[in-house]
Amino acid sequence: MGNTATRELKDAVADPATVTALHHPTLDIGYLQAGATGPVVVLLHGWGAFKELWWSTIQRLGRDYRCFAPDFPGHGDSPLRHGASITALAETIAAFCDDLQLRDVTLIGHSMGGAVAVELTLARPDLVQRLLLVDPAVDVQRMPPFARAYLLPTFGWAAFRFVLLGARIFSPIGAQVPHSHGGGWLRPWLRRGAYMARFDPDALYQLYRALFASGTGARLTQIAVPTLVISGQFDGLVPTEHARRVARSIPGARYVEIPGAIHNPMDERPRTFERAVRAFLAEP
Repeated sequence: MGNTATRELKDAVADPATVTALHHPTLDIGYLQAGATGPVVVLLHGWGAFKELWWSTIQRLGRDYRCFAPDFPGHGDSPLRHGASITALAETIAAFCDDLQLRDVTLIGHSMGGAVAVELTLARPDLVQRLLLVDPAVDVQRMPPFARAYLLPTFGWAAFRFVLLGARIFSPIGAQVPHSHGGGWLRPWLRRGAYMARFDPDALYQLYRALFASGTGARLTQIAVPTLVISGQFDGLVPTEHARRVARSIPGARYVEIPGAIHNPMDERPRTFERAVRAFLAEP
């Protein structure tokens, strides 16, 4: 057992891929890139998140794959300039892939990014070869009622601004958390708050409303590419049963659960998450 632990430690520090921050001038999208050769992997973050959420994942996958992690419009380094809808986000990511001449893509979508990934997979079967959904905010009308709390007419907007205020209070602490922090619950949570505090509240709220107006759940049976659904064991926002139901709705899809993770397994249990992704990518 000691030898195994030593070997894993060496793997963790050996030959890390360089993660490069770039900006697409035409689309006005910031993105991360890692890896120069191998199959293409495009990673889409969720609502209120950011491209750096994938840092540990693409740093390690970049040894064997060409990885691209863009900021959605309205997030991070990508301003919201066009329509706030899941379809518009999918069209933006399609244009991003076309401009960079990315083909036969494995598309990984987390939370809201899962809804965008489903939309893009259905719209562009020529582009997407495999689909991986992580705690997917798909079939949103069947998610827990509290997930729609910000839409309540009486105090939804006020509650949303209150959460942003809390994020700003803790942002000086969260800003000190490195991208390769090793996982856990507290440090990822603080780091996510530090990023969310910088975003445009109006743009975020428009996209939040767009997510719950989407109808991707009714189209899951039309997905015709190999699909894996990953869920965090303790996710309360997209509970494991919801993620299982999404997997059952997609022909041939499989389900994997990440022990000890909540809603962001790539950030909370990065090593376990990477192994699950690699196993899926290695399948014929």
